[in-house]
Amino acid sequence: MQSKGEFTTFVFLSGLLIGIFVSLIGGGGAALYLGVLTSQVGLATAVAVPTSLIAALPALFFGFITQLKIKNVNFKIGNQMIIAAVPGIIVGTFSAQFIPQQLYNWIVGTIFLIMGAMVLIKYVHHSKQTTAGHQPWQAAFFGLLSGLMVGIGGLSGGATTAAGLAILGLTAVEAAGTATYVLTVMSTISLIGHLFTSTFAWQSGLVLMIGAIITPLVIRHLNLDKVNRVLTPFLGLIIIYFGIKMFI
Repeated sequence: MQSKGEFTTFVFLSGLLIGIFVSLIGGGGAALYLGVLTSQVGLATAVAVPTSLIAALPALFFGFITQLKIKNVNFKIGNQMIIAAVPGIIVGTFSAQFIPQQLYNWIVGTIFLIMGAMVLIKYVHHSKQTTAGHQPWQAAFFGLLSGLMVGIGGLSGGATTAAGLAILGLTAVEAAGTATYVLTVMSTISLIGHLFTSTFAWQSGLVLMIGAIITPLVIRHLNLDKVNRVLTPFLGLIIIYFGIKMFI
């Protein structure tokens, strides 16, 4: 049986490690906040989703700044997705409160499984695409879908963002960098909506957030290429594990 201090330390370290994931990988890592809150902290999914947004925003922002410095952010495609995402975020955020808990678990669990599989496939195949031309409606479609998923499932909806960016022709590096930008903006909008409609677990969310805020102090001492190679497959497996737990 964990003491309160041990549990707080666990949540804090989880925030720190997930913050590193988010800074390096963009779309995939942020879903781990929701996984920790549901499977480890024991929050109901309807509470964990908005709480995960509070915890994730600092890490997403720092990840965006990191990716911006190394010029991995494609603002043109990112802005196209964000504009289209706004209606989806609004609909997803305000409809989430009416979804039954069991159905909520199945929706988020399915998103987790898809996301984890995508992370592993991406790692195995090492996409070598270049930024190709695309139709604006394609970016709008993926933006709308991503916004809907973020509104309903919090950062677990990042799977559709990462997938959309890859399909639109961005390289793996550009997709990760642009995902941090898109998800930072979308998560902020969704969080504002959830503040009026949802219940938050403030203590757990803030402890996770503090761990994420320390991320930049740690990440500057890491070899990002080596860390990315090791953590990417591990991240995919952990997300799949959280997805399976949503169905149990």
